[in-house]
Amino acid sequence: MIGWVPTVFALRGDPHMNRRDLLVGLLTAAAGAGTVAASRAQTRGLPRVVAVTIRDEERYRSLNEGFLAGMTALGHGQDLTYRLEILYGNLEQTRVAALIREAVAGNPDVIMVSGLTNAKRAKEASSTIPVVVALASDLVDAGVIASFSRPGGNVTGITDQADELAEKRLELLLEAYPGARRVALVNNPDFPATPKIEERVRATALQHGVTIISLLARDRVSLHQIIQSLGKLKPDALLPGGDGLFAANARELIEGARAQGVPVVHYWPGTAEMGALLSYHVDARKAYERAAYYVDRILKGARASELPVERPARYELVVSRSAAKAFGVTFPPAIALRADRIVD
Repeated sequence: MIGWVPTVFALRGDPHMNRRDLLVGLLTAAAGAGTVAASRAQTRGLPRVVAVTIRDEERYRSLNEGFLAGMTALGHGQDLTYRLEILYGNLEQTRVAALIREAVAGNPDVIMVSGLTNAKRAKEASSTIPVVVALASDLVDAGVIASFSRPGGNVTGITDQADELAEKRLELLLEAYPGARRVALVNNPDFPATPKIEERVRATALQHGVTIISLLARDRVSLHQIIQSLGKLKPDALLPGGDGLFAANARELIEGARAQGVPVVHYWPGTAEMGALLSYHVDARKAYERAAYYVDRILKGARASELPVERPARYELVVSRSAAKAFGVTFPPAIALRADRIVD
């Protein structure tokens, strides 16, 4: 009714207005309102998918587009066959736990998350609501799922091994930048795979005579403090661990480290384009597109416990020519040949 009031009063001041015109206007408005109400009621009856992310709307857009494309390819339409709600952590990992509890309280048909920490939180928050993990590491080792082939419980999706990938990034760094002798490794102490990452990276560094400087950040404030400390620590390079905190705040991390004269080797798509020396990563957008397969199966009645967990089939190495130039690094020919892409 609030939307009609200004129109009615405006019409009363019109000398050409008559009661018939007024009645037609009111009926038209009422019909429109009824259509909107019916549409909302129909939408309320659809299965609900709630996505929880550490990212803000802008940084989640590409991932969401991947998911929507995957759902469309499977014959779904948003607000036609399912409802999608997105809860944004706005780059603060510590806020995501509350968002997951909020999602669980709403009792949706599916909850979708990414990252091991959030997968674990979702499992702890509910043992019955199906959880699809668009991309995370170490789901088996962390006890989130029982096995790849039969995950059991209520969680399924896509996973890799954070310690293996961190070791691989260190090896690529040393191949691309042989002069790196002191490497800062930044991890989130709340990330379940942190001990494994530390152990594996240190063992590989020891083999190459490289010193690892361990740093810990669990939120944006402590991450900013670490960035500011790089000028005093003077590492030759910075290697983020596998937590979502370092992906959501990738640009700030890379640009801040660069201002301190420290190149970054990252694990998230697009970070070489942001100025990282190199990145080694899965195609996250494709992972979200693949997550649609799990959501589709669950909405059609499948149990998460019976949907095998997949591992990414391919990783991409991207090196930045402009970052190398800025840090005085000359890539060996072998790195240029191995790179999937070289960006400026």
